[in-house]
Amino acid sequence: MEKIIRKAVILCLMLAFLLLPMSAFANQGNYEEILKLKHKIIEIQNKGELGIRNFTLCSKIVNLGCYVPLPEPKIKQGEPILVYYEPTNIYTKTSEGRYEFWFTQDAIILDENKNILWEQDNALSMHFNTEVPILDMYVNNHFHLTGAPPGKYIFKAILHDLFRNKSVSKTVNFEILE
Repeated sequence: MEKIIRKAVILCLMLAFLLLPMSAFANQGNYEEILKLKHKIIEIQNKGELGIRNFTLCSKIVNLGCYVPLPEPKIKQGEPILVYYEPTNIYTKTSEGRYEFWFTQDAIILDENKNILWEQDNALSMHFNTEVPILDMYVNNHFHLTGAPPGKYIFKAILHDLFRNKSVSKTVNFEILE
């Protein structure tokens, strides 16, 4: 009985090794079609207007499109402030089978009277040169307002597309509670 099981396992492994290359070749034809669609998407994004979508205060940020929005824009004193967003239509350079994009973000905290309390240019810089196109991306802003008294504040992100030399900004109001 053991010999039969051993032979069956060996036979299954042999079949797997024989069939595996065939499935890889079948997927390559499909990949070319998919790559053409990705190039079309890049073309559309490169012509589109730079933007910021889903600019959201969160209690948790996991990944692209996977975040937990705060029910109200209120944060307990000392707790981290999490702001999620998705840059849209970041310009992607394509050259010799490579895909390159580069954007930065400035971060500003204002009080309710719009006085700047804190500002950091290039708080974020994302410059990638890849073999596969990156069509969707997200930004996770995570910061603490150490020592900030309870009150109303504004977070402002300024997104800079360095290849296109364009910028766009978005703000979100929030309150720090005791």
